[in-house]
Amino acid sequence: MKFREFDVVSFDLENSVDSSLPNVEMFVKWSEWSCCSACCCPRAVCKQFETSGDKCKSVKSYQNRRGDFMIRRKGETGIDDLEALFNKHHVVKLSMALKIPEIQQNLDNSRISLNGKLKVPSETLAVFQTKDCKDHIQKMDCWELAKCLYNSTDMLPEKEVAKIEERDVCENASIFVLRDAYNILSLMPEKLYRLQIDRKIGAGNIVKVNFTLDGEGVEKLDHIRDCAHQPKRVFQHPNGEDLIVRLSEEQLSRNPKIIAVISYQSPARLEVMVDMVLKTKRNRQNEKKGDDWFSIILISSLALCTLILLGLSLFFLR
Repeated sequence: MKFREFDVVSFDLENSVDSSLPNVEMFVKWSEWSCCSACCCPRAVCKQFETSGDKCKSVKSYQNRRGDFMIRRKGETGIDDLEALFNKHHVVKLSMALKIPEIQQNLDNSRISLNGKLKVPSETLAVFQTKDCKDHIQKMDCWELAKCLYNSTDMLPEKEVAKIEERDVCENASIFVLRDAYNILSLMPEKLYRLQIDRKIGAGNIVKVNFTLDGEGVEKLDHIRDCAHQPKRVFQHPNGEDLIVRLSEEQLSRNPKIIAVISYQSPARLEVMVDMVLKTKRNRQNEKKGDDWFSIILISSLALCTLILLGLSLFFLR
């Protein structure tokens, strides 16, 4: 039978019975609850479409179960065919009992009466219940849902690997956000950097990002535990969008160039260019000296203004 909203029985009525037929009680036998209909999908599985973390609250996930009309004997019925059914089965499906002509109408009337107690249409032959999975383990854990649905998790990555991907394995990296088509970054040697594409730079959701360093493709590392201790100095973050960079002074002195080719959900592509230059100790000292000179000039200017104001005050007081 096709599921219809008006066949749903509320939880306070699910155990209703009807005893209008002597020594026979009609009730609803409920099936086991189904698996949840959806789970909060982690980034390791759903990539840019992940719904874990705060997004999990927006995921609609439900369980349902079906209820069939059954009858059970409460005493001798005096109907041979019905007694024969009860001798074979502790409870009998209504559909089987309706084949007995002499009680067919009475059973149908009992069903209509029970439907009234269940608050569903009189012609209903099966009922349903649904409930929100909310904090159910199957909603919160896609591996548990896969076990329920398929008795297997082979279609998912290893759970421990996924947990690694869920946390920010590059949390110690300094972040540069690439907001323009052309960017110049001044980097310190041997320092860990994370280059992120500004989502406002293009139209739509980012589907894929491919990086090249001086014309050579950059490898994406799918499973890493810690960015800081990777032997590779340039690699793509497991999220498929960010670039992790840790270059030596010699590498930076050659002013390496990075190009990011970005693909969007809409049929659009965008190239972002990055020139990386060495931020040397001398540059930092010059910056510091420049700051010192600015401070000296500022203090001198303030002192001069103070003397002028003091002179004017003495002049007018005379």
